[in-house]
Amino acid sequence: MDLEGGMRNALLRYEEVFGALRGEQFYDVRIAGFTDRDERVPRFTPLGRQVYLTMDSGDLLLLESLGNHGQLGIRRVADYEFPHELDGEDEEFAVGSCGPQYLGDLTDQSVLAVRYVLNVESDPVTGTVRCAEFAFAYGQRLFVDPGYHWGIRLQGAGSYEAWLAEERENPAPLGPLTEHLWTP
Repeated sequence: MDLEGGMRNALLRYEEVFGALRGEQFYDVRIAGFTDRDERVPRFTPLGRQVYLTMDSGDLLLLESLGNHGQLGIRRVADYEFPHELDGEDEEFAVGSCGPQYLGDLTDQSVLAVRYVLNVESDPVTGTVRCAEFAFAYGQRLFVDPGYHWGIRLQGAGSYEAWLAEERENPAPLGPLTEHLWTP
């Protein structure tokens, strides 16, 4: 298969990944973690590997840090997935809501576009990307970077551009970055 045909097939695969967003309304951003009850007041501790965007349909969009924390898996799921970090532990699985920090108080927003970056580790077969920015209907933006030391880093407007400028100034050893845009 030629390089151009391979890239076309890869982009079609990403259309399948992001196509699950078409027509959906999102109302929250939730981070997987656990409730620590060893203190006087129970405390939520985020794990940082799984973030969920909640949809009005009842489904969730799972954003997951994969491999060496340099790739972002994106897939639609019907329910929360128990984090492997808690296997064999006695902590209580929980999710923490941080939607207002990224979506404002405007709920039921559709995704207008997704900007995403690929590198040599990105895999169109599994739908992984290096990072992604979701643009919502009322101007809010959610930048998702799985390359952060503690897991997924969530940031707002302007973060995608700042990240890209930094990556271009100090290129990573995992090959060139290519930018892409998905729109419904």
